[in-house]
Amino acid sequence: MPPKDPKHSQVASASQAQPPMSIEDGLSVAMQHQSTGRIGEAEKIYRQILEVDPNQPVALHLLGVIAHMAGQSDAGIQMIRKAIGHAPEYLGALCNLGHVFLDLGRLDEAIASYTQVIALKPDHAETHANLALALQNSGRVDEAIDSYNRSLNLDSKATNTHCNLGNAYLDKGEFDAAEASYRKALVIRPDFAEVHCNLGSALKNQGLVDEAIACYQQAIMHKPDYADAHNNLGTALQKQGDVIEAVNKYRKALSLNVNFADAHCNLGSALWSLRKLEEAAACYRTALELNPSMREAAGSLGSVLLAMGKTKEGLEMERSGFGVINFDTRKGVDYNFGNSA
Repeated sequence: MPPKDPKHSQVASASQAQPPMSIEDGLSVAMQHQSTGRIGEAEKIYRQILEVDPNQPVALHLLGVIAHMAGQSDAGIQMIRKAIGHAPEYLGALCNLGHVFLDLGRLDEAIASYTQVIALKPDHAETHANLALALQNSGRVDEAIDSYNRSLNLDSKATNTHCNLGNAYLDKGEFDAAEASYRKALVIRPDFAEVHCNLGSALKNQGLVDEAIACYQQAIMHKPDYADAHNNLGTALQKQGDVIEAVNKYRKALSLNVNFADAHCNLGSALWSLRKLEEAAACYRTALELNPSMREAAGSLGSVLLAMGKTKEGLEMERSGFGVINFDTRKGVDYNFGNSA
């Protein structure tokens, strides 16, 4: 941790009628402001402290956090790094630097920051879990699973870590292991809607559709405005053949999140199966507007357009979505995805 501030250093108090505060007292007041959401007041005091001591690591660190929250991430990173430069073992600053990088999707830098924390404090369960999340988002799923397990060995009651470990197993297609992790999380926190929803996905992938439906319904009971759960419930109902009710669930998901591309695509699929081709095409187009790289929506839109007799556009959309296999007796089989044939 950073060294304590000298008692004789003083910062002007907010009221001129009061005597100046020591830097230590100023930090205490500013941190109270920050913790209760009075960010402007906290920022003002941190800046006053830095006028007195430009290298004060706590003020640099926490002002950097505020800068990131305000959308000035580059300045925030610079300040947090400066704080670490003056206090290399400042775990809070190192952790928050990792959080900033994780938030920005700068995953290699997040991993490096969390690794520094673990080198200084190997038993810090939360940092092992955050490192795992950065690894998982980087596609390094096996390493992420190892880090989640290290975190749980240090803190077995961390419901978010059990959930994220389940997600990592789900990414790998290890559905039994995912289910086990989700159930451990629910033992600790039975009302965890996101875990009920994810457990439903693990069960659905195992072919246990009735059980999956029950999980999605539990998620909705605990969190009625949970768009993902309504969407996933729709996919399970559609899998059972209850297309009308699936349509209702997709529409409910979209009433909660109009920009939910997957739900637009799923609604298109359900409407297509009901032979409502114009409506299905409109849903697929909306999905593509929201997520132009959604190849499933592009390919399905192409198929719907062909069924509507719009051959030229339909073939173009199918090609961009599903890809085309070109046979050439000289070269063998060539797979073309999304490019001109």
